[in-house]
Amino acid sequence: MHWLRHPLTVRRLMDWPCLAELFQSNLRDRVIRIVSGERTAFAPPLQFLIVDKPYFYPGSLDDMIVFHAAVLGCLPAICQSLGAAADEQDLTPPLAEDRMRGECGSIGVMALHWQRLVKRVDELRFEGGVVVHADVRRCFRSIDRQRVIESLEESAADSSSINRLNELLEFWEQHHCPGVPMTMVSWLLVKLALQPVDRELQRAGVRSLRLGDDYRLLCPSDAAAQSAVSVLAGALADAGLEMSAGKTWFERWGDPGVARQRRQRIWKGRMKLGLVRPFLAESLRFPVLRPMAFPLLRWLASPHTVMTPAD
Repeated sequence: MHWLRHPLTVRRLMDWPCLAELFQSNLRDRVIRIVSGERTAFAPPLQFLIVDKPYFYPGSLDDMIVFHAAVLGCLPAICQSLGAAADEQDLTPPLAEDRMRGECGSIGVMALHWQRLVKRVDELRFEGGVVVHADVRRCFRSIDRQRVIESLEESAADSSSINRLNELLEFWEQHHCPGVPMTMVSWLLVKLALQPVDRELQRAGVRSLRLGDDYRLLCPSDAAAQSAVSVLAGALADAGLEMSAGKTWFERWGDPGVARQRRQRIWKGRMKLGLVRPFLAESLRFPVLRPMAFPLLRWLASPHTVMTPAD
């Protein structure tokens, strides 16, 4: 139940009907009751649309608790499958030391992980070379349930947790929400799904880093960069995923225009998602700040944010 200390992923859902439930004094007792099996039926998920990016969230706090309990029940097997060495290539939280403590991370520190990614890219890139920025298209919605369940079974994860997770993901699929919900604990399943892709890049001799579903391919030349992109696209296709062509771009050594583009992309996301929004969401804990925080959170989400219950 450690993740209750950092429920920012839930709090930043401005219009989620169960938002106020996170501030009830009996929340811990409710978690224990639900995890022990006393829960209500699944609720239709809530869809979160940002331009052409559809995400979804559990439709109730009970479902959120069940999902977290199921994934964290598989955490020992996921830790064993990933191994500590994966952190050299995959910078996505939770890292090995957090996973061993049973932590799933906090969205409030994502800005620090982005800063670490930038630093690692600068350390490992080839002088005079190319850094390819690539992204998995609609990653959360494209994670295949069957592949995830098979990976967990091969890792000898807890069978009851696997069954609970499979039941919930299948229910969401039936309500037109495939993949995994946009919560912090889902990154564990994303790490598991992208592990074969990372290994294929290693086998091909491609120097790469990844944060979430964002790849950085560090190449000595344009020709090597084109080859690396082909390897990544093929590995993603084998995993049932697709590379986002619109987000793939080459950053060449010493190009001030491209460097400026990188800084703009990084700082925009870092300030909005990694600092401002989590800070406002955290302020919802204090009743005196809620009248100010709620309008600001809604303003940050407009005009492209719409939340609707899935059919």
